Amino acid sequence: MMAEKKYWREENRTSLKDVIPLDTPYNIGIEVSSLCNARCVYCAHSQKGHGVYEGNMSMDLFCKVIDEIKRFPRKVKLIETHAFGEPLCNPNLEKMIFMINESGVAEKINFTTNGLLFSPKRIDALIDAGVDTIRVSLQGLTAEAYDKVCGVKMDYNKFLSNLQYLYEHRGKCKIRMKIADLALKDVNDGEKKFEEMFGNIADSIFVEHILPMFSDVNYEAVDRTIFDNAMNGRANIAQKEVHKVCHRPFYRLRITANGEVMANCCDSPHDIRYGNINEQGLVELWDSNVRKAFLKMQLQGKRFQHPVCKSCVLANDITSEADLLDPWAEEILKRF
Repeated sequence: MMAEKKYWREENRTSLKDVIPLDTPYNIGIEVSSLCNARCVYCAHSQKGHGVYEGNMSMDLFCKVIDEIKRFPRKVKLIETHAFGEPLCNPNLEKMIFMINESGVAEKINFTTNGLLFSPKRIDALIDAGVDTIRVSLQGLTAEAYDKVCGVKMDYNKFLSNLQYLYEHRGKCKIRMKIADLALKDVNDGEKKFEEMFGNIADSIFVEHILPMFSDVNYEAVDRTIFDNAMNGRANIAQKEVHKVCHRPFYRLRITANGEVMANCCDSPHDIRYGNINEQGLVELWDSNVRKAFLKMQLQGKRFQHPVCKSCVLANDITSEADLLDPWAEEILKRF
């Protein structure tokens, strides 16, 4: 059966304007690894001195994170075991997913991976651990393309074989595959070839527009159309202007591989820091004056005066109108 063409985010979303402020994050990213085995040209991992701690989250820290998440009054809708790095770089990923399931702190568990470290044995362990969705981010249709985009030497046939195995042994897990639009730009009938190669080994497929997410990357040198396409984000929700209020920090949170607690809203090397889970509780950081001040700044229309937010395009990266906050900013501000 041919995969559905579908953007990877869930479309049945709660209108944020009706529920803010939240007592529990909807989405928590647990950065089980900030390491990456690829150096994609549009990612900050391709830049030397990006300033992000590189390493795997220890099991001790992970257990602390889960204990802290338990303190929230409600279940988290989604925990994603990835952020800036490649989650498969952490050899304990399967154990961590199993522990999240056992703890009962989340409704769903997902992660995004480049898939380069898959093996049948590892795939079986991940599916047994109880992951709900695995998103594979593809960077090309040939080994040569991966070498050019990611600096990775790979056996493409073995890579495809592992992805075939993943799909055939997925159980209840959903397999979603997306490819960067840049990877298809110079390929004749690229989208058609992508569908032919991956349409029968995924539940859904999608061509993703690359956004200028990392301020340290020279996107003009990568592709001059990236900034031109950024206005409408990646979900193609037509927008007439850049949003004044960024919706992302109102429902998201990230714990980095070394315990930093971040807004999980933007450029990972320059993400908004609330504190460190080794020094302060997660609930306290979610409810902190530091975070409230950042959210109020958004609602007051001062985003374009903020040193990080002023040049960020992710406020326009919305899945549906349910994410839009601009028209109700003044009303929402009164709730803080």
